[in-house]
Amino acid sequence: MLSEETIKQVFFYCDHKEPNALLADEVDIVQFAHRIEQMVAVEYARKEHARCVEIVSQLNREVAKALDTQRPK
Repeated sequence: MLSEETIKQVFFYCDHKEPNALLADEVDIVQFAHRIEQMVAVEYARKEHARCVEIVSQLNREVAKALDTQRPK
């Protein structure tokens, strides 16, 4: 989990506006960062699971099918 201090440091590293910036006045940057962190964790869990299923399917297709039904939450 990202610490509040790390989140603030990342925020302050964003010192220039990109051409297509989406700016918001009243966003809790700590909460926003934690939500991003949660979504990234879920996405990586799904990708890791898919990769495991792929590897297992080369060894045992039945086990791979069973593993594929046990998707991450």
